[in-house]
Amino acid sequence: MIYVIDPDSNQRDQLLKLFERTGYEAVSYPSAEEFLATDIDPAKVGCIISEMELPGVDGLELLSVLRQRNSELPVIILTDDPDVNRAVTALRNKVLDYIVKPMVERDLIGRVKIALRLAKQIHNSRRTDRAK
Repeated sequence: MIYVIDPDSNQRDQLLKLFERTGYEAVSYPSAEEFLATDIDPAKVGCIISEMELPGVDGLELLSVLRQRNSELPVIILTDDPDVNRAVTALRNKVLDYIVKPMVERDLIGRVKIALRLAKQIHNSRRTDRAK
């Protein structure tokens, strides 16, 4: 499952269509608050693609809240914000990737594949730990 968080409805629609065309299941949210208010099925392996600039809680705050909740969903920031300092801060805070728009669809899909592989490893590791 790919969770897309972006206040721009056109951007969300484009990403959902891209993921649908490439065989991925995706759902979108216009804000971090709406995403955080949903119940995520822990049985589903997934990743988050989020804009950095969001109304209310921004991409870095979203990452912080997720980690406080012990969520290990990989997060990819896909943003118009080319600020190197913000990118460095995001990477230091364990964001998986920081991509500045416009992006090449093939590159984004490649990075999503990496994120989902990582999510699957984390998911399998947690299942193994619980079985012990």
